[in-house]
Amino acid sequence: MAFKGTLRDFKVPDILQIISLQKKNGILTFTSSDGFITLVFDKGSIVGVDAFPKKLEMRVGTVLEKQNLISKDMLYRALSIQKRTNQKIGEILLSMGLISNDSVKEALRIQATEIVLSLFKWKRGEYSFKVMPNIDTSIKTVSPPLSTHSIIMQGVQMLDEWPMIHELIPNENIVFEPIPVVDKTIEIVLEYEDEQTEDNKIYINKAEADLLKYINGENSVNDLFELGIHTTYKLYKSLFNLINKSLIKAKEKISSKKLDEEVIYNEFKLISRKKIVTLSNLLLFLLLLILFSTFFKPLKPLQKKNMIFRSDLVYKHTSIVDKKNE
Repeated sequence: MAFKGTLRDFKVPDILQIISLQKKNGILTFTSSDGFITLVFDKGSIVGVDAFPKKLEMRVGTVLEKQNLISKDMLYRALSIQKRTNQKIGEILLSMGLISNDSVKEALRIQATEIVLSLFKWKRGEYSFKVMPNIDTSIKTVSPPLSTHSIIMQGVQMLDEWPMIHELIPNENIVFEPIPVVDKTIEIVLEYEDEQTEDNKIYINKAEADLLKYINGENSVNDLFELGIHTTYKLYKSLFNLINKSLIKAKEKISSKKLDEEVIYNEFKLISRKKIVTLSNLLLFLLLLILFSTFFKPLKPLQKKNMIFRSDLVYKHTSIVDKKNE
């Protein structure tokens, strides 16, 4: 069995739900004008993920480099070997003894989840699913498999909560800094455990605790994302929760005075740019005028009224010469 269609007919959660409930083996490909994303299913679970133009292998390599687990030179060397051998980046780094197997697996899982969740934001595109009796181990890039049901829940929750999160964290350039905790202790709970409330305690989950270590008043939201310790949704959700628990705050808010200065500066730049354009046009006009005059002036002597060898002038000149000879 194979099926295909457009995202106007079926949404991403519906497509994933069908494959998950029927425990299908096969390859699901989403395509759009920006590229494509491929998901490999084994008994309804996601065991392989890839994307174009930014492939999973490249994402993982970049994440490991951002986490200082490997250097840029090591990454370039591994990529060079991959071009010759067609091996996976993780396998190359492992064989070189540069990184642990757990680090590679975790980076693969996070980046694979990030790719799948990005599909939930697609508004247009096409999909096709090809059923396969067995899945070759060479195309299984994620171990252990990703739970399709869990991915669907995360994706739907992300779409519901995104407007509220975006209101507190409107862009990726914001820098957060920790807020000192006074008269309270911080306690880490399990990821999905119901949070308890006590006056002298603040409860955070492991994802928030891991993120809190990198919030230092220097890393922007984009810097935190590039570390690759969380997917985009989990990163923003964790920041959102830490803000609401008064554990972090934006490092700097633009004051009205500073905002006015920026507006004036931008207006000044705009006026200056207009003046430059006007001056450039004027200079161009003058240049064309000079060129026009230059090209047409040599023809001026050839006009009838300016010709040197006019007959009347020749006659006058001859008469003068004759009188002198006399």
